Amino acid sequence: MRTPRRHPRATERDLARLADGTLEPARREAVERSVAGSGELQSRLRDQRRAVDAVRAHTSERAPLVLRLRRRAHATTPARHRSRILGLVLTGALGALVWTLAAIGGGQAGLTIVGAATLAARPATATVPEPPDDHATLPHLRAAGLPFPYWEDRFGWKATGVRNDDVDGRALTTVFYRSHGRRIAYTIVPGARLPAVPGAETFTRGGIVVHASTDDRRLIVTWLRRGHTCVLSGIDVPLATLTALAVWRSHGAVPY
Repeated sequence: MRTPRRHPRATERDLARLADGTLEPARREAVERSVAGSGELQSRLRDQRRAVDAVRAHTSERAPLVLRLRRRAHATTPARHRSRILGLVLTGALGALVWTLAAIGGGQAGLTIVGAATLAARPATATVPEPPDDHATLPHLRAAGLPFPYWEDRFGWKATGVRNDDVDGRALTTVFYRSHGRRIAYTIVPGARLPAVPGAETFTRGGIVVHASTDDRRLIVTWLRRGHTCVLSGIDVPLATLTALAVWRSHGAVPY
């Protein structure tokens, strides 16, 4: 008898709770068994754990007072309710939690380069259509009036999905690309430019100023297109590769 497949959202919720340590024991063994037998689930679990680490790192750096209040509330909240709340936070609002806590506790703008890069750990919510022949951009897909590049023919990076997030009053669009088992995420942040990560390496390629930094194992490259911040990141992807993708204009077909 075949075991019925769980809904993708239920699976993502289980992975989030497993990553955070809040998955109830009755489910934990079954989820761990599923993960052990699936390379895709192992990859998604690693993404969830990186997102959890990012939340903890950012909140511990920028919102110590809020964290103390949250820990106090955590101690007085029933375990059943804590598990449900934390699971929902991880699956639906990881990035929003970081930025909200930072804005309250740090006295600074909530959205940051590293915060935007954490969207790379989230799943795509829609597919991306293939462009017509000889097109350098993806069809019907824009953010802040800017199209996303089509990289498959030139670089071998295939656009596999897209997601939209409303963060700190900005509508962020992220496109995911894959090549040889690796995934990168390209987010366009509309509005005022985001400040570069402190200590980031800065250089110029093809007349474009590029900033490179790291967050844990994730390499992050940022630059500006018509004043809007672009964030491209990946794990185990060389800096030269991300830079080449970032500055590619296809002889002007990709507007900057």
